[in-house]
Amino acid sequence: MRTAARAIIIENGKILVMQRKKHGDEYFTLVGGLANDDESIEQALVREVKEETGMDVVAVRLVYVEKHPAPYNEQYIYLCEVAPHPDVAVQDSSEEGYMNRLQANMHQPMWVETRAFAELPFRTPQLQEAMLRAFAKGFPSQPVTLS
Repeated sequence: MRTAARAIIIENGKILVMQRKKHGDEYFTLVGGLANDDESIEQALVREVKEETGMDVVAVRLVYVEKHPAPYNEQYIYLCEVAPHPDVAVQDSSEEGYMNRLQANMHQPMWVETRAFAELPFRTPQLQEAMLRAFAKGFPSQPVTLS
């Protein structure tokens, strides 16, 4: 089983999500992806955020760990701060940029009002519910395992 890193990035009452269209299925997830064999989960997080948005991560805090049965990935979800940035966009040199050019899959980062987050067809409902609770009461100070 491989591990993945996901970023919770919130600015001005909006959360950054990744709209995906894959094999005819359309859904939303957090920015992020699989860790390579030669990198830590935090290094993967920084790389994936840069590839998928062009943004630079400056601080992270692990808030959730999502457990999934094999062959799916275990996901580490971090609350992230990013450096000041222009608009977000998938970088052309990334795997997502390549897939977008082939029109095989679509990856589109977008800002969504946190109050509209509940209405999204989010990939993992247990994470969506945890995040909705956090929007109302704050994110956990210690990582919480979701299964």
